[in-house]
Amino acid sequence: MASRALLVGTAVGLLLGGVWMGMDRRGPDAPPEDPGAAASRPGHDGSPKGPVFDVQSVTLDARNRPDSSLLVRLRDLGVTHLTLVAFGWQERASSTDIGADTTAGWYSESHAGIRTLSRQAHALGMDVILKPHLWVGGYDEAQNRSDIGFDTEADWAAWEADYRRFLMLYARLAAEVDADALVLGTELTRSATERPDFWRGLAEAARTVYDGNLTYAANWHKAYDSIQFWDALDYVGVQAYFPLTDATDPSLAALRTGWGPHRAALAEIHERTGRPVLLTEVGYRSAEGAAARPWEWPERDDGATPDAALQARCYRAFLSTVGRAPWLKGGIIWKWHPPAEVEGPTAFTPQGKPAERVLRRWFTGAAPSQS
Repeated sequence: MASRALLVGTAVGLLLGGVWMGMDRRGPDAPPEDPGAAASRPGHDGSPKGPVFDVQSVTLDARNRPDSSLLVRLRDLGVTHLTLVAFGWQERASSTDIGADTTAGWYSESHAGIRTLSRQAHALGMDVILKPHLWVGGYDEAQNRSDIGFDTEADWAAWEADYRRFLMLYARLAAEVDADALVLGTELTRSATERPDFWRGLAEAARTVYDGNLTYAANWHKAYDSIQFWDALDYVGVQAYFPLTDATDPSLAALRTGWGPHRAALAEIHERTGRPVLLTEVGYRSAEGAAARPWEWPERDDGATPDAALQARCYRAFLSTVGRAPWLKGGIIWKWHPPAEVEGPTAFTPQGKPAERVLRRWFTGAAPSQS
């Protein structure tokens, strides 16, 4: 009887153990299971063994020439592409003239800085993305590049001629520095939605001097699903400042739920266009409200309460819901600075904050204990 009881107890134990082993023990904050996820998951948090998508990028914003160790740190973080922003200058949204001083601005925006940083990135095995922006009206919030537009065909033609001249400077520079991708424009909503033929022609012109990948960085609202020229480009580009929840201190589960409709919309535009999606900016401030208004500049919200934990959860939500999507080409994190130029505690950069550890874990597949 004793031996029989022992056998029964052992069988029950094995059965219960098998049930327990089959349960999802990752906890309520774990990323969702995807096909093949179990094979790619090295640890209990669901982060993959290798890079989560092809383009794992950060935008470098450097007033002065950074020490070369900064790029080594980015490589070790798992960054595959260094994104560099170059500015053109426009006085007002109604102006037709665009200034393009290639020696002015911060180091990372100048032609000399772009050339040097590109060489350093390539030496470390990273690619480069060149992303021109227009700075309109200085710090006058009434002036917005999304509103650039005109009432007459003559004014449209004048602005488009100047923008083409501006962009072709950077198409040639992209070819010179062997950039992997060039962004034709950023958040020029009215022009991009009302003048698709101009953008088709601009893509065609850029390809005469540059043979890399082309995209356009469309705003997350009103714009990206209205663009009619995605077929002329290699990627659908989206500035991904999607609002996730109005909650002050949302859980990871709530943030992941907030990504649901945006993920579905991005998947739909991929299906419609046949193009991979590149999130040309993804960013969250380390501040309360970051999940509700991700686009909000620190300068417009000086009294925000720092919340680095929320920033880290926002990145986990993004990576665990969208990161494994087969249609996602990649994402460009906004943004990174030389250590001496890091902004205040509520700024966008994830460097030196819990969010940096999240990015490292997902970009490299490092186990949690290693990050």
